Amino acid sequence: MSINYVMRKKVDKSGEEEKTLYYAAPYALQKSGVNEQQIGNYLQERSSLTAGDVLSTLEQLPAAIAHFLKDGRTVTIRGLGTFYPAVSSEGVEDPKKCTPDQVVLKRICFRTDKKFLTKMANARFEQISEPGPRERKKKTTL
Repeated sequence: MSINYVMRKKVDKSGEEEKTLYYAAPYALQKSGVNEQQIGNYLQERSSLTAGDVLSTLEQLPAAIAHFLKDGRTVTIRGLGTFYPAVSSEGVEDPKKCTPDQVVLKRICFRTDKKFLTKMANARFEQISEPGPRERKKKTTL
């Protein structure tokens, strides 16, 4: 198997001359995406846990991560990575004027563990042609 990518055009305006460059961008094929049932079966085959035990744990994992993030902590899963919140607010001239009700959660970030990256080190890549708008629309409605 390989990681699919498409080429995306970007205009580089950083130099004296504007130039068009092409960059590789990941393209996941959702038809072949993996769900928690498949992960559960995979892990069950490699452990003493039943598929039900694994699925129950995977189902509870998002709630556990959210619980600890709401408590102001980061969540590290050794060998996988660390989850942490990204917050923001409107700009203020005086830091004391930024109250908790002005702070918003922007997203949950994930920083990959270096051990996980080494497991991905020998990944193969394959360039594919990007589907047209009609094909993309079909995929998003599934």
